[in-house]
Amino acid sequence: MRHKLVVSGLAFLAVHLGGYLALSLSGAYMPAAVGTNGIKGWLWMPRGFADESGKVRAGLVIAFYPLYWLDSRYWHSDWTGMSDQRKMPSPA
Repeated sequence: MRHKLVVSGLAFLAVHLGGYLALSLSGAYMPAAVGTNGIKGWLWMPRGFADESGKVRAGLVIAFYPLYWLDSRYWHSDWTGMSDQRKMPSPA
């Protein structure tokens, strides 16, 4: 019984990490702070974490929050958005 639980936990972890990795690899930087002179800062958004208008989908962020936090702090931490693909939200 304990062996099955460990295997199930490791399988879940592998699927969870793999799913986030697939979403993150096809993500883009989106505007996070906008001022009177334009965009002031960019934030990394994995694919599907925000819709076309830029509205964040809370369900995905909550489901992957620990991985998203690590990713945005250590891998995609460029607030200028110059190190990877950028995506502008379409007008609502």
